Amino acid sequence: MKMIKTSEKIEISDYPYSFTLKCTLFDSMEFNPKKGYRRVTQTINPKTGRLNAPKSSTYNRLMVRYYNEDGHIKTRSFSFNGVEEINRACKFISENIELFENNELQYFYSELRMFAIVNLKAMVMYAGSKFEDLKPLFDPFIELCKKGLSDGCNYFNDLQLDYEAIENTKDVNYKAFG
Repeated sequence: MKMIKTSEKIEISDYPYSFTLKCTLFDSMEFNPKKGYRRVTQTINPKTGRLNAPKSSTYNRLMVRYYNEDGHIKTRSFSFNGVEEINRACKFISENIELFENNELQYFYSELRMFAIVNLKAMVMYAGSKFEDLKPLFDPFIELCKKGLSDGCNYFNDLQLDYEAIENTKDVNYKAFG
């Protein structure tokens, strides 16, 4: 699977247009630091030679494009909801750091920090975990995100939450809604 940089705009010739015509397709990613990523495609009308209106997907916290085995462009999205998803996203960013621009990496640090705090609070509210038990498990992650925000260095390889330790803080008798 060949990954595509988020800033790269791709031009595809001979793209199908209706049943019999072919056109040119432009495929790109749009990044908004308040919303995340979305894929944008735009075709040239083969009858008029003019650009059609762009078509945009919905925003995701993290979305990347890649070429599948057939040479088609596909997308992969990541959520930051839950400890496992946060760890999966951090690992992906670390392994594919060259796909992203510096402002995107800053965005990831900010979002990951916020979602770590949200997950910490959710564990207290909905799993009966004690804040005092969770704080030492989340603090190194949150501090490393803050450090990445301030100095711009790559710490994504070290950004991992201890899923088992966090899960072990749950109160098995706790009933959030009952």
